[in-house]
Amino acid sequence: MSQSASTKEGLSPRPLMRLLGDFGNSQILNAAIEYDFFTHIARGSHGYEEIARAAGTDPRATRIVLDGLLALAMIEKRDGKYFLTPISEAFLVRGKPSYMGDFRHVALALWDGMAHLIETLKTGKPLSRMDTNTELEVWEKLVLGIIPIAQPVAKALCDILEIGAKRKGLRVLDIAGGSSIFGMTIVTRDPSAEVTQLDWPNVNAVAKKLNRERGLEGKIRFIDGEFRSAKIEEISYDLAIASNFCRFESPEGNQELFRAAYKALKPGGLFVVNDFLPNEERTEPTFALRFSVYTLTHTPGGECWTLSEYTRWLKAAGFASIESHADIPSTMPGTTLIVATKK
Repeated sequence: MSQSASTKEGLSPRPLMRLLGDFGNSQILNAAIEYDFFTHIARGSHGYEEIARAAGTDPRATRIVLDGLLALAMIEKRDGKYFLTPISEAFLVRGKPSYMGDFRHVALALWDGMAHLIETLKTGKPLSRMDTNTELEVWEKLVLGIIPIAQPVAKALCDILEIGAKRKGLRVLDIAGGSSIFGMTIVTRDPSAEVTQLDWPNVNAVAKKLNRERGLEGKIRFIDGEFRSAKIEEISYDLAIASNFCRFESPEGNQELFRAAYKALKPGGLFVVNDFLPNEERTEPTFALRFSVYTLTHTPGGECWTLSEYTRWLKAAGFASIESHADIPSTMPGTTLIVATKK
């Protein structure tokens, strides 16, 4: 028997089967978060019937899903009772500062488009859109879901720019600011900063609510709209930010955005892009490569762009002294801050 035949016979199909079945795992976790199973366990409900009563779910169905969570290593089972694992206790108990349950809305928002990837691969066109204001309801949930991965980047940006130390009183334009996590982080570091967020009205409403909950009501000014249509003051800002949405834009859309940011900034002002970047060969990180497929199924021209592509567009808009900061801890692989200076 040849070596190649022997190697093939030794292969296991299990990794492939696991990949094809992963959608089921995400739905088990999603359903458990929807009914706050982890929170109820944390509050002292450990039998499946107790958990079902607290959650308002069917007891038999609850037991089966709880055992499914056991298979996912999200809970433990001892003497017929269910207990949290360290990871679920840290991140899936509602009310904790480290709660990440809303991140599921990111995956759910991508679900519909990915279900039609076969059609998109044939036509090159998405069947579901996330880059238009018709998707406001999706974004209301999505902007909350990405807070756990955006907040570490916002803190890193403040460290890099020395906001509150070297730089104080900045006028900041947060373009498509979403939950306003960047704005809230900046005004927390430097209460003298003046932050303006530009985003769709329903998204701004979510951000305003979050500002109130964090004791920052009135600290951020909100403008309803988007960079293509809203009136943005020119030569007025020290810092402009575009976080977690350039991947949803086409090359032409990003160039239009960068020109708008350039006009809004004072001479010497800074423009910051935060996004998932693959390497120049598009071989890693794998997270950014997968996310490009998500943007393929939800936008007509978006994908995760490389540093050289961003650099080319920024220079064409007039920016100089472009630098990048990657390897940001506690967030997703490939997350990069690009800082460009207006001449």
